[in-house]
Amino acid sequence: QGSSTVDEYIRTFTRMCLFAGDAVNTDTKKARKFFKGLNQRIRELVGSHGPMSYADTVSRAQEYITPTGDPRIVDEWIQGLEMIFEVMDCHDRYRMLCAQIQLTRDARLWWNAYWSMRPGEKEGCTWDQFKELIREKYYPSYYRADMERQFLSLTQGTRSVDEYEREFTRLGAFVLDFVGTEAKRAHRFTDGLRPAVRHNIVIHGVQTDARTVAIAQEVDASIRREAIQTPAQPVAQPPAQPKVAQPSKNQKKRKFRTTLDDRRTRPRQIPACPTCGKHHRGECLVGRNI
Repeated sequence: QGSSTVDEYIRTFTRMCLFAGDAVNTDTKKARKFFKGLNQRIRELVGSHGPMSYADTVSRAQEYITPTGDPRIVDEWIQGLEMIFEVMDCHDRYRMLCAQIQLTRDARLWWNAYWSMRPGEKEGCTWDQFKELIREKYYPSYYRADMERQFLSLTQGTRSVDEYEREFTRLGAFVLDFVGTEAKRAHRFTDGLRPAVRHNIVIHGVQTDARTVAIAQEVDASIRREAIQTPAQPVAQPPAQPKVAQPSKNQKKRKFRTTLDDRRTRPRQIPACPTCGKHHRGECLVGRNI
């Protein structure tokens, strides 16, 4: 089942059974396979009734699409009911009545106790009020705070716009104060986009949520196509510096000897004598009759 609702899981399971062959060729195998795929909490509730046929297992699973303390299941439960109400064109007043019938076990006990302390007020409860009461009961404050933190820090990052939009919608359901109007929702969605995509949204000056998402998807798809079609250019490497050969030890010795020999054979330069003009050491003896 994963993150799917029970109804979505049933539809997927039914479709996959067409290709499963011997794995689901009996009612018992089919029921067991379906049961194993349910989320743990719903599996615990359905399993408490013991072995059942496939049809009964499906029926029990649908029965327990109800608040169980897991905020994710609560949200799926409410969304599933709203889809049914839309198909049935159900009036707001009857939505609340139909929804309370779906409450089971602890949720039903809580619901009855809540209204027993408020006699005469239940008749005026609307569908929106019903959802608010359910969320207050089954959405712990720490969970709401965590969802709010995730929403406010949400950015597109490396996601596609489609992936970002799905996460934005999921988290946005918990922080309606930040996305209570279409303009607020579009503005917050735009802020989280990558700069290249966000720039195009700002240019268009779009204010509607649907149009903002549509343009972002078009721009993101275009950027990704260009990235695929344009091969990455190799990074230019600086030219390698020629290596200077280091003299070996023998070469160093030969050079030292040559220098020493040059010093030995090279005649010393003696300045010319100012008296006789010759090169000699010491005092000049010319003119001294020596």
